[in-house]
Amino acid sequence: MNDYSPATDSRRNATLTFIPSTLLLLSGFAGISYEILYGRLLGNLLGDQFAVSASILITFLLGAGLGSVYAHRLSTWLWLIEFGIGLFGVLFALSYDALETFIYTQNLLSQGLVGKILVCSVLLIIPAFLVGCSVPLFSATLAQTSGAAQFARVYGIYNVGAALTALGLEFILIRWIGINHTLWTFALVNFFIAGCLRFGLPLPRYAFVPSTQTASHFGLRLRSALIIASVASAIFQLYMLKLSELMFGPFRENFALVLAVILFGIATGSFLVKRFNIGFSALMTANVVGLTILFLMLSPILRFYAFLYDAATNYHACVVMLKMFVLTVLMGIPATTFGATVPALLQNEAQVAKDSGYLLFISALANSAGFLVMVFVLHPYLDFGVQWLVIVGLSLLAWIVYERQWLRRSAHVTALMLTFIGLHQWLWNENLLYLSYTSFHSVKKMDENLSTIKKMESFRGNQDIFAINEIDGKKFFFINGYISFPLNAYHEKLVGLMSSMFAPRTDQALVLGLGSGSTASVVGLSFDATDAVEINPLVRANLYRLKEWNFDIEHNPRVNFIVDDAIHFIRSTTKTYSLILNTVTSPLYFSSSKLYTEDFFRAIKPRLRPDGIYATWVDSRIGDKGFDIIIKTLNEQFKECALFYIKNTYFLLLCGDTPLRYQQTDLAKRAPQVWDELTGKYHLLPEFVPYNLLTTKALTLLGDSSVPVNRLDFPALEYEMASLAEDALPETKKRIAERMDIEEVRGIVAPNNANWNPANLVVEAEQTISKKYIT
Repeated sequence: MNDYSPATDSRRNATLTFIPSTLLLLSGFAGISYEILYGRLLGNLLGDQFAVSASILITFLLGAGLGSVYAHRLSTWLWLIEFGIGLFGVLFALSYDALETFIYTQNLLSQGLVGKILVCSVLLIIPAFLVGCSVPLFSATLAQTSGAAQFARVYGIYNVGAALTALGLEFILIRWIGINHTLWTFALVNFFIAGCLRFGLPLPRYAFVPSTQTASHFGLRLRSALIIASVASAIFQLYMLKLSELMFGPFRENFALVLAVILFGIATGSFLVKRFNIGFSALMTANVVGLTILFLMLSPILRFYAFLYDAATNYHACVVMLKMFVLTVLMGIPATTFGATVPALLQNEAQVAKDSGYLLFISALANSAGFLVMVFVLHPYLDFGVQWLVIVGLSLLAWIVYERQWLRRSAHVTALMLTFIGLHQWLWNENLLYLSYTSFHSVKKMDENLSTIKKMESFRGNQDIFAINEIDGKKFFFINGYISFPLNAYHEKLVGLMSSMFAPRTDQALVLGLGSGSTASVVGLSFDATDAVEINPLVRANLYRLKEWNFDIEHNPRVNFIVDDAIHFIRSTTKTYSLILNTVTSPLYFSSSKLYTEDFFRAIKPRLRPDGIYATWVDSRIGDKGFDIIIKTLNEQFKECALFYIKNTYFLLLCGDTPLRYQQTDLAKRAPQVWDELTGKYHLLPEFVPYNLLTTKALTLLGDSSVPVNRLDFPALEYEMASLAEDALPETKKRIAERMDIEEVRGIVAPNNANWNPANLVVEAEQTISKKYIT
């Protein structure tokens, strides 16, 4: 008896389509995860410099592009490709420590930029190539199964998986199990996909016949339009990443949100193209409309964000959803239209693996070019408003090139561009992006800061923005959305002076992070030789502009400037120091929080002389739990730690393996400029600085022993601070007050200070921190 019926055949086809679609979604989950995870691991290994980030991104773009164009030649090996992706992840995780040892012992990074690019390219080109093969081959698999055109559907499903992964990695997996275990998890996902494809998936056997002919229907006009649109797309993506940093702060989670919106946009665009058969011209028209909405809505949506922020701030998930909404409003349409260009151009799917791979390859190359144009041309030299005009202009150019009667339409495009230029001149307010991200935490603060900013000098690099902002007559140091402190404040100089006073010798010092140079300048004047390491070349290049506030450190012959990531420098140098001072920006930001990990403290120990001092600062923005994480992490590597106050919310930790002693009592002779400025300009008594001691037993201030140790693999501090609702240390301050002992202060100060007087402690406290909790 024959059981066949149309319904049975339909169910069988649906099952055959559902299984590879599910595996495709899982492949999307895994695919983007490797770019993110390898990026974080190599950033930890080589440093978070621009060269490393650029190398990772370009390698993945080019590798995935090559994988796309050659995927059709590997048509029967999809299962092996998925297995290879997972296998490489496992090998990378297992060999990470050995890889670190090999790179640094063989001095592979001695060639600077070239060395870092080479290391990233060699390590990532194979997994990037394999990841690039997935979409074309899954398209062929589904087309073989269903007998219908499937690329747009495959592209959409894959990018849905990728978008969910971008969010899941940042907000769930790494916070729960760490980076290495997350890498293992996605490797297992790839092994599962490979097993299903090889042994469990009931698909008909097929083989694509290789063809040496290039698809003739992808003419010069079509390819040129795709190249221009892809260049614009890459510029737009980096533009929104930078914009999010200025709006929401330099947090890693903002990268995940922008990436998720972009990937959801690609998925949405792919599904819309498949459903409504949308053409390339219509996409570019909608794209320009979306970019116009971004321009017009930037100020109103930031005001909306500021209005709701205070209500959302008690729940981190609400803040995340609010940011996601703002980004979707601003970039949703352009992300969707840019993301749908390849599906819109792939009209003929007769050779879907080859044709889709060819278009993805062109798009990847153009994306790489767009990235380079943005970081080397547009970002360093043009304001954000002008960058927006460039993106609009490229979108219109892509539309004209695609249209057959482009000469006749060029007059309309010219008129549109002139209109956009006029809008830019009339409505754009560049100052809005230089207020500091904290200005957008309330409407009142946003309006006040916008009205009080009088003057702004900005200096741009490949990916960084440095500015000197004048607000209410005071000048502030601005870097990448963060305003740190007034440049004429004395607190940074106190950090340098306090650290120098307790160093065992004044021979060799290392300062990590230059900023304005205020702290490093005091150390540079106090020590015979100082190495100053700064990750940001833009800050180093503009240091001379800040000489009014840093004793003209630029021309101090005893200071050696090094542009490098602190982690990379510490691992690669063999020098030892009597003082190592960490004065990078707050650990609130991911690139700085690495300098508060056990891995970093372990790397510091060989660079410190046996009686050397390691100094690092903390402030109220870390919260009570963040303070406990730092103390517990320091306790893993140091035997002694003392805590000093700089002001009410700003503290300095001096750590080492020997008891703290006030040893450098003659700094007034070594650095008279510091004494003259502190006494003459700020009416402070530098010799009273040792009285700022709160306790020499800072390691006993741990309140919650269950907090995790902060590690590169498990960045507990970064995530704790990102979700902190209130900037305060109420419980920590109570514990400090309980442990304060005037005899302890006397024991530190008196042996080397004949003028010991307990009244000096009160005078110093009242002058420095007013009538607050300590006094």
